[in-house]
Amino acid sequence: MGLKNLCARVAVIGSSAVLASGMAIGEASATSTNIDYWSTSTAPVRCARAMCLYYSPGAEGAIWQNGLSGAYDLGYWSFYDDHAPNSNSSAGAGQAVRNNAASAENGSVNCTMSIYVYPGGYGDVNVLDPGRGGNLTSGMRNNEASVNPEDWASNAGWCQ
Repeated sequence: MGLKNLCARVAVIGSSAVLASGMAIGEASATSTNIDYWSTSTAPVRCARAMCLYYSPGAEGAIWQNGLSGAYDLGYWSFYDDHAPNSNSSAGAGQAVRNNAASAENGSVNCTMSIYVYPGGYGDVNVLDPGRGGNLTSGMRNNEASVNPEDWASNAGWCQ
């Protein structure tokens, strides 16, 4: 084998190794962040369902409420004005929920709720314990796509 062929083979093998290691290094795991900042029982109480997302930080602006099942894809839903006093509840009314939420509340008493970056409950996640609310993290604000009750099975398929 000539020196030219040997150098070409070494270059191909080296390139393949670099690509393979780059692919492994480039894969990142999803992050999970608990955003429990306030109690949902503190006035004003706006979240009357298991999961609420708000257009603005601090549970302000237009609201989206969902019962116990979560939402596979928030792109099918819109924020609405619930006319809550002192909440600027018209801000964001009519906007799609997906990629437009800034804060959330978990009105459930027995299920942890999770807000995911991708539809179907995948990717980075912000987590709220029962009866808690919080502002979405900087990586999730205006970048959320689905919500899910996490302890559905351990609560016999029912969150309240």
